[in-house]
Parts: sequence; C-alpha cells; structure tokens
Amino acid sequence: MMATAEKVNLVGFDGPDPEHVILWISGGKHVAKTICYDNEDYQNAMTHMAGRYESYEVIKNAQ
Repeated sequence: MMATAEKVNLVGFDGPDPEHVILWISGGKHVAKTICYDNEDYQNAMTHMAGRYESYEVIKNAQ
C-alpha cells in the first residue's frame, strides 16, 4: 500500500531545534537528559540539576 501526505497523520514535535542538550552522568553512565531551547533553559538546568549528578556533558547545537 502506498501512503500519500494527505492520508498520513504525522505525530511528534515540530518545534524549534534545541540550543543545548545536557546529558547527566551518574555511576559512569548517562542517566538523564535535559533539552534546552534557549540560554535561560540552560542556566536553569545547570542551577537545579548539576548538584544531583556526578558529572554532565553538554552538546551545543551548531546552528
């Protein structure tokens, strides 16, 4: 069966690209992820989450 754009409902997030993704590390493993869409999101995440995990890795979008 062939699908056309008129017959398919796309499900998902079609919003802005994230500015940063923070991977939280505990026990040597990535255990959580925070998506930041602007600098305010990033600062809030670092303020509230950094003390809960052993380490973190930040991936910055190359826009």
